[in-house]
Amino acid sequence: MMINRICVCPDCDLVFERPALANGQAAECGRCGARLCQSKPHFVDKTLAFSLAGLLFYIPANTLPVLTLLILGMDSTNSMMNGVQQLFSDGYWWMSFLVLLCSVVVPLIDLSLMFFIALGLKMPRLFPRAYLIKMMCWQHRLKEWGMTEVYMLGILVAYIKMISMGKILIGAGLPFFVGMLVSVMLAHLSYDTEYAFDYLDEQGSYD
Repeated sequence: MMINRICVCPDCDLVFERPALANGQAAECGRCGARLCQSKPHFVDKTLAFSLAGLLFYIPANTLPVLTLLILGMDSTNSMMNGVQQLFSDGYWWMSFLVLLCSVVVPLIDLSLMFFIALGLKMPRLFPRAYLIKMMCWQHRLKEWGMTEVYMLGILVAYIKMISMGKILIGAGLPFFVGMLVSVMLAHLSYDTEYAFDYLDEQGSYD
């Protein structure tokens, strides 16, 4: 049974005691009707699988070319890391740092944390409880900084804007990047910090 906790409605700030939910059940606020929490069956296995898939997609997604532009006899091949290097070479070091942080570094840390958290919940003796709690807190704080979907939106905008100017070839890195983006989204949908803490409490204490 899930351990009850005092929670606050994100919409109307009503304080309530979060009930224990069976698989597939959800709780709603009695005052405003907002969705408060929802049971996520098999969330450990799903988070483990999706985060591992995202990590496998990560290296080719960031190193292989995503788009190749053929304009007026000139070609330009672009990948995530090439974009960061080009911004830095053009003097936009602060923008290159933001792109590197939000689209390369944070997604890697986020996926790694979710993978090791799920692995630690599945195999309780693998990590000390204190380390697992720290990883949960770090992941909760870092997840808002990941912006791979913004880069994907930039790819779509570039494709639409420049398709009339020349020829655009889809690179080998695009399927991997889409796979990584989908894996990140599914991992976030499967994982829940509060639910993970409840799951950890149910397992009891260990060193």
